[in-house]
Amino acid sequence: MSFSIAFLDEPLSYPYQDPAAPAARGVLVLGDAREYFLASLYEWSKEYYESQWRHAINTLLLEKGRAALITTYGSPENATHLEWWPMYVAEDAVFIQDHLLFYDRLTKPFSVQNAFSFLRDRQSTNEDGKAISEWMVNFSDVKEFAREFSV
Repeated sequence: MSFSIAFLDEPLSYPYQDPAAPAARGVLVLGDAREYFLASLYEWSKEYYESQWRHAINTLLLEKGRAALITTYGSPENATHLEWWPMYVAEDAVFIQDHLLFYDRLTKPFSVQNAFSFLRDRQSTNEDGKAISEWMVNFSDVKEFAREFSV
């Protein structure tokens, strides 16, 4: 399958040597690429992340616009940012980028319930004109994963 997101079947890690702040390793498959991430379980459980991923994929499929997969969440009260993977539909393709969303740069307080309202429009170059790393997968591959992931 050329698109998927899942936690790996590995023991939890404790990157800050704090038993109250476990993390789980996961992988995002984007065509031939494998992008690994470490999801903080301090505030969200694995199940909550998976629920957010299902919601993001469902939003992308139904609205054919944009959504984002959150892979590392810490609330604005406990963190400076979150890591997410915005997904943008363009015809039969989905372009996916890795972004950090810094809370102090937002014009309004962050809300998980309205997370996608904080997505910016897709850009393929930065302010210096350099290409932004992004991956492209077929829209049909995202649909196929959604069927297996029970969206």
